[in-house]
Amino acid sequence: MCAPSVAQRSVRDSSLFSPHIHIQGGGGAALGDLGDRFGSGGAFGAGFHVKFRSGWFAGMNANFGFGYSVEEEGMLSNLLTPNGQLIDNEGQVALLTISGRCGLFTIDGGKLLPIAGKNPNSGILILGGVGSLHHRIHFENTENPITQLDQPYLSGYDRLTWGVAVKEFVGYWHMSDNGLVNWFGGLEFWQARTWPQRLMNFDTQQVDEGPRNDRLFSLQVGWVFHIYKRSSSVEHWY
Repeated sequence: MCAPSVAQRSVRDSSLFSPHIHIQGGGGAALGDLGDRFGSGGAFGAGFHVKFRSGWFAGMNANFGFGYSVEEEGMLSNLLTPNGQLIDNEGQVALLTISGRCGLFTIDGGKLLPIAGKNPNSGILILGGVGSLHHRIHFENTENPITQLDQPYLSGYDRLTWGVAVKEFVGYWHMSDNGLVNWFGGLEFWQARTWPQRLMNFDTQQVDEGPRNDRLFSLQVGWVFHIYKRSSSVEHWY
């Protein structure tokens, strides 16, 4: 990583062409049909975008949700004792963590709207994307194995679902005048048309119906690594 060359370009005075890599994280909640299955959880992601001198953005992004609380009724009901306990292979009460996970992969485009009188490379950022969303229930036992939650039986419990998705992001994008502090933050919304990928849920003995209207929203903050190129053709990361 190298110090920026402010003599070569001025972040304050002119809009820059800027390819960049970003990482992001945050938290959010499920809505719609997905809200009947999951509650709230965390998110992290990464992507590659290009900011053009015109203020337009284009690129791709991957987001992953984890640790979502599971709200769906009937989960593992066929495996529980009358006391509501799950027994592992050693005859002990299982220590099991159940959570929701999801992944969103999108091709993105959008526009940076600079605030009058400020740095033309900072301002309100509006992005949209189209791609795919998948989600499932994750089981993690911390001690003894549980045969019913290993393959080939696991697929009867994990509710794997996949479909097409769109997303919207509205927030603030910041490129500091010295090029060293570059971040963004805002609200992100996902809407997806999804279909169950399993033939039957073993616990409820029911087939999930599709299509589903799954939605998520999250608060996201991220750090940006710009890729600049000098006349010597040496790349510099900020």
